[in-house]
Amino acid sequence: MRKLLVLLMLSLLIGAALVWVLQFGNGYILLGFETFSIEMSAWTGLLIYLTATGLLLWFILTWRWIAGAGGFRLWWNSRRSARKINQTAEGLLLFADDDWQQAEKLLAQSADKSAMPVVNLLFAARAAADNNQIDQARQLLKRLKITYPKGSSVADKALAELLLLEEKPAEALKILRPMHSKKPSDRGLLRLMADAYYMAEDWGPLQTLLRDLKHYKVVSGDALANLELDVYCSLLDEYSPDPELPASEQKALLEDIWYYSPKRLHKNPQMIAVYADCLSRVGAVEKQQGLLVKALNNHWHPQLVMRFGELQSQTPDKQLIQAEKWLQKHREDADLLLALGLICQRLSFWGKARDYLTEAVALRPTTQGFIALAEVLDKAGDSSASADIYRRGLLAAQQFSEA
Repeated sequence: MRKLLVLLMLSLLIGAALVWVLQFGNGYILLGFETFSIEMSAWTGLLIYLTATGLLLWFILTWRWIAGAGGFRLWWNSRRSARKINQTAEGLLLFADDDWQQAEKLLAQSADKSAMPVVNLLFAARAAADNNQIDQARQLLKRLKITYPKGSSVADKALAELLLLEEKPAEALKILRPMHSKKPSDRGLLRLMADAYYMAEDWGPLQTLLRDLKHYKVVSGDALANLELDVYCSLLDEYSPDPELPASEQKALLEDIWYYSPKRLHKNPQMIAVYADCLSRVGAVEKQQGLLVKALNNHWHPQLVMRFGELQSQTPDKQLIQAEKWLQKHREDADLLLALGLICQRLSFWGKARDYLTEAVALRPTTQGFIALAEVLDKAGDSSASADIYRRGLLAAQQFSEA
């Protein structure tokens, strides 16, 4: 409202000034040339001058708009930008379509002109790697680090991934460890480190990394559970007793590994089977037998049944009694029948061993079953039947290898 009043007052003052000036006469302007002259009133000349000046200013401003930030330059820049984006998009589509060679070529060539050069070079390197052009991928990542320093961390991750593809986890870890110390919560980095440790079979550091993988939700629940099982099974499996240590210390070291593993894994059949093998290596056979009996009473599993049958128990008679109790519930179990045959073989119960092993191979022919049955028949004095069983065992083994 105030601005309107001010403009109104200014208009009135200018109008009054013009009226005052007109009182002194209109005046005139005379322009003379060689053969003609132009005469006009001063006010007409002023109006022409103002109009020409306005048109000139309008022309200058319009031209600046066309040639400057708007207009032609803006249109040209927009057109160039659209072409760059289209090239990047086309390259990414080729990458998604598994056309690695063309994707790498287009993305690499258009990187310098692209609005997203880091994306271009990164996916160009991945396309080259997928096309088994590892050296080319390395060069592209090196170019990315030199040309765009802000993308160095992304380039280093991609380089570590290339090293894992080349099955060089130790070299990948040299790149990943310093990065992890700076960014311990980087989910992509944690995933790459887990892959590198797993490939290197470096179970100790991977065990330490499990908590971060869970805390930052790097992998899904099922994948994490499987990884955790693999790690602790491998830690147990790689345990090798030191012959220079007393037997009690060897057992204590093994117990520490078992004790510090998650309690929920103590009921897993695969974990129990590996732990049972470790107990056998340190001479804790009776504890191994108790572990297997308890596990099989709670959860029947063929892997544990076979461990029980192969167990070199100090009390094989008790072992046989226990196995025959299970047979009442699992009469058609080929693994249990094979285990019973092996136990009877160690006890020199040739008749029982022959019967159990014959039933086992009838239910499921296996090389181990045929060999055990042939040995029992040979011990029982039936050499011709033993030779026939050996032959059948060889045929079964050949069929198994061909399958």
